[in-house]
This record gives sequence, structure tokens and C-alpha cells, in this order.
Amino acid sequence: MHPLLILSLTTALTLVACSEPAQPTESLYRAVHTGDLDQVKRNLYWHADVNQPDVDGDTPLHVAASTGRVAIAEQLLSHGANPEALDASGRTPLKVALLFGKTQVARSLIEQGAALDAQAMLVDLVKQGVSDRDTFAFLTRAGADVDRADAQSRTPLGIAVEGGYLETVARLLDLGADVNRPDGRGRMPLAIALARANGRDADRQTIVEILKRNGARRKLEPAATPNTENPEKQQ
Repeated sequence: MHPLLILSLTTALTLVACSEPAQPTESLYRAVHTGDLDQVKRNLYWHADVNQPDVDGDTPLHVAASTGRVAIAEQLLSHGANPEALDASGRTPLKVALLFGKTQVARSLIEQGAALDAQAMLVDLVKQGVSDRDTFAFLTRAGADVDRADAQSRTPLGIAVEGGYLETVARLLDLGADVNRPDGRGRMPLAIALARANGRDADRQTIVEILKRNGARRKLEPAATPNTENPEKQQ
């Protein structure tokens, strides 16, 4: 073989070897947990299973979502991570991201095809006592309505009051939730709070006080009817 050809082949093989990343020195899960992007890239290059759940049922994408690691989440997604995968609790990476207030990861997941029903997600998170400012702002910008009732005719505020979630109640009121909107059974948020209040639960007592400060009524006031007997009194 001609010496120049041998030199060319040697150079080409050297360049290929130099461009190939080294084998990872830690697992994909460990790399995601510690936020080591270089190790994540090495694992992905060497064909680590990007959708394999760990012993807790979390995929690498779930871990990236819960810790807010945007760059790592994007790497995982670009290498085939399933944005609709479920963890052991039946949660998608998107739900995990919003549960922990990691809205940047949530945005990346949606851009890569993760489905979001903003209203259903809001109600679901309220049921769990979530009160993260960024998460609620993200969902309301995506179309969630803090006054819309769920399938059981319960408003988000009513759900939070019934659950005794003080911070969630405060967050919903900050977002403009109607303090006097009854649920499907005609119950006002204040009536729910009073029925649940007891002296041993400071949060429930505080919920009653907050609702009252915001003008809450215990009962729905009847609609005013016009006085047809003496029109002069209406002037």
C-alpha cells in the first residue's frame, strides 16, 4: 500500500477516534440526578436506554423534570425519551415538572409533543395542595380558569378550601378566584370552610379568616326582584 494512502487512513481513523466521546463513568440515572450534562451525553451516545425506569419507577425524563434540568431534558427528548411515559404514580414528566414548579422544563416538554389540558391539570394540582406561583401562572396563561368547575361541579377554590390547603387558597385568591362562587351543590367556599374548621387545625381557621377578609358570604344571596307594586319606590 502506498505510504501516502496509509497516512491518510491513519489520519482519518485518528479523527474518528478523537470525535467519539469516551465511555461514561457513571450511569444515566446518576448523571441526570447530579446534573452532569457531559455524562448524560456520553450515556446517550453509547446507547443507554433513555426510557428505562429506575427502581422507583422514574424514567430519566421524570428525574430531569422534577429537578428542573432543562438542558438534560432536551437532550433526553432529542434521543427519543417518551414525553408521555408514566412513573409509578401514573404521572407524566409534564405533570411532575408542574408539580415541582419547573415551568421551563414543562415548556420544553410541550414543545416536544407533551399533551397539556391546562384546566384538568390545574384542578388535579389543586387537589394535591400545590400552590407554586410559577406553575399556576403557567397554567392560567395556557387557558386554565380558576373559577371553572370540574366534572363534579366543584370549583378549584372550593376544592382547596375543602382540602384545607391554605397556601393554595391564597394563591387562587391572588389569581382572582371568585370567593362567592358556589359549587354544584350550592355550597359557598366560606360555608365549606366553616363546616371543616376546628380549633386544632390552624390552617383551616386561617382559611376562614382569609375568605372573610376577601368578602366571602356564607350563603348565596337571592337575586333582587323588581318592585312592581309601587314603581315610584324604584326611582
